[in-house]
Amino acid sequence: MGFYAKPDGGYAITSTEGTANIKAVYDYLNPLGYTKNCVIGILGNVGEESGYNPWYWENHTYNPAAGYGLFQFTPASEYLNASWLPDWAPNTDPSQTVPGASPNDAWAQLYAVANDSFAKWVDTCWRSYWDPNTYPYLYNLRAHILSTYGTSNRLSMSQFKTINNIEDALFAFFACYEGPSAPIDTKFATRMNYAMQVKTILDNYSGMMDILFMKRFIIDRNFGNM
Repeated sequence: MGFYAKPDGGYAITSTEGTANIKAVYDYLNPLGYTKNCVIGILGNVGEESGYNPWYWENHTYNPAAGYGLFQFTPASEYLNASWLPDWAPNTDPSQTVPGASPNDAWAQLYAVANDSFAKWVDTCWRSYWDPNTYPYLYNLRAHILSTYGTSNRLSMSQFKTINNIEDALFAFFACYEGPSAPIDTKFATRMNYAMQVKTILDNYSGMMDILFMKRFIIDRNFGNM
């Protein structure tokens, strides 16, 4: 059990490292109540954001104002200052591994997402700077998601994790959490392509064999009960 990380670049989905990291994300989130298809939707976004590398820096450059990590936390400074996160060990140099950095930093990143540690979740599932007339398909998809899974035109994180449709989960995480500058069709289509590739890996994967250990691991990091 564990993550792979490298100072720069992403991992191919079918590589040993990419596949292992995909399974590790599933092993973390599924015991917290995220459906498999919801995790696949999240991982479709991760493929576009970081290529499944937890040490990935936006534009391959150390920049605290830019994005860092699996989910491209922006500004990265917010994450870099969060030393209180369990397993926090970021790599701050995209050309080499700095002392103290660890691939286990990925666990801290997952903790930050699962607990919305930086208050990134936008429960309206849309961004004010996105023009609904420019992206009618995505805007209609947003309306479908809110009416199907949400309450009073809002989608909570607890409601999100129950989504069992890949496209719905992909867009919900894209809109509610990632929020790129524009939801251009190619960005969404690319993320959907990643998700479909991830699906082939997770379809026949039921999770850690030592599931009791994994649950104890999750409880320890998310609820402090160990």
